[in-house]
Amino acid sequence: MIKDDILNIFSKLPYRLLSDNDDETIETPKIRLSDEIRKAYEEWIQAQKYFQCVLDPELVDYAIFTEEAARRKYIYLLNKAKNEGINIEELK
Repeated sequence: MIKDDILNIFSKLPYRLLSDNDDETIETPKIRLSDEIRKAYEEWIQAQKYFQCVLDPELVDYAIFTEEAARRKYIYLLNKAKNEGINIEELK
């Protein structure tokens, strides 16, 4: 776990100890990674739409770089999930 994960768990601990609500769960890194993958996919789709709509020649390079960066981020996160044993099919 990373530092933020540990801090998040400990920050919720007093509430969980005093609460009678057993339905509350603490997010795991797996859940957060799947959220990040979905977010990266949406960013990639938005970048593709922007590229298709851009009219100013000075913004074409920006649109290309933005789309490529979003695509690479999405692929990186998919590979990370795969390496951590997370079923990528469940994320779709």
